Amino acid sequence: MKAGCGECADLPRCGGARGVAEMGMSHFPPPPPLPPKVALFHRVPPAVFPPVFGLLGLGVAWRQAVGVFGLNGAAVEAALGAITLLFAYCAVAYGAKAVFRPGAVAEDLRTLPGRTGLSAMALAAMLQALVLSPYLPGVATGLLVLGVAGLLTIAVVVLKGRVAGTDPSGPPTPAMHLVFVGFIVAVAPGAALAVALPVLAWVVWYAALAALAVAFWTFGGLLRGTAPPPLRPLQTIHLAPPALISSGALLTGQPFLSGVALAVACAIAAILLVRLRWMIEAGFSGFWSAFTFPVAAFVGALLSYANWDPARVAGGLLLIAASLYVPVIAYKVLKLWATGMLAAKTNASIA
Repeated sequence: MKAGCGECADLPRCGGARGVAEMGMSHFPPPPPLPPKVALFHRVPPAVFPPVFGLLGLGVAWRQAVGVFGLNGAAVEAALGAITLLFAYCAVAYGAKAVFRPGAVAEDLRTLPGRTGLSAMALAAMLQALVLSPYLPGVATGLLVLGVAGLLTIAVVVLKGRVAGTDPSGPPTPAMHLVFVGFIVAVAPGAALAVALPVLAWVVWYAALAALAVAFWTFGGLLRGTAPPPLRPLQTIHLAPPALISSGALLTGQPFLSGVALAVACAIAAILLVRLRWMIEAGFSGFWSAFTFPVAAFVGALLSYANWDPARVAGGLLLIAASLYVPVIAYKVLKLWATGMLAAKTNASIA
């Protein structure tokens, strides 16, 4: 028997330590490269905001369910308080990055994950205004103004790039709903903060027209199944505009528009359910955050019709289902942020 490493049952075949090393190199791929280490808050990825936005949407849906089903609201308000602290931490972290190097924000806007995340941050600020409106109306008003102003700035930058043909983020995707239709999120907090109903009604109609325009350019990827595998979860965003338009139309006294929008949302939800396996084919990524808020918005639209038994039951069952997976997705995305992998995978800028 040949001399070897003493740890192999077939030393003549493996050739000792050298053979073991060669066999290891041929059978086990090298580990993925670790993301480069940077100073604290210098590479906060905007992709942390979509899952937080989804958690806020889920919390708001549960607050709505408290009134519909007669639940104890204390636990819901406590959960909303915890999500508020999470949003505040993420906002402060990204704000620190912007202070370290303001140009980093412009760089994030040039990528699809960055643009989607920054839009979600603005929308989360609007939704946070709804959460805080019963407790701190002054702070809520400030958050609503900041959210609308931030999203308006993003929309102007993106529209300018699209018109000039210089937008580097690639072909249009359903994420454009966040940029151009996202103002519909401001209707509910606006109503809670006593913004004039005619103004909010105008926002609802603008959102309806903008949603039709974005869907015209991007809905084919869902119907024809031509969207690239990594971007397929973004197709779920198509559900959010009609759901929010339905809820917003009810708040502004437009029941016919609300009913039409809810019917459209139900049809889109059915298509998404049929396409679910297709959408998750590429495996988990930060884009799975798109499965969170649109479903929460759909739950809210259904619960707005609480006097209609099918809508109330469907909304309650969907709320329970969303509560089982939305926190899991948020946890996994935030865990990627903690390890630095989220910033690396989404090509987040460095301050």
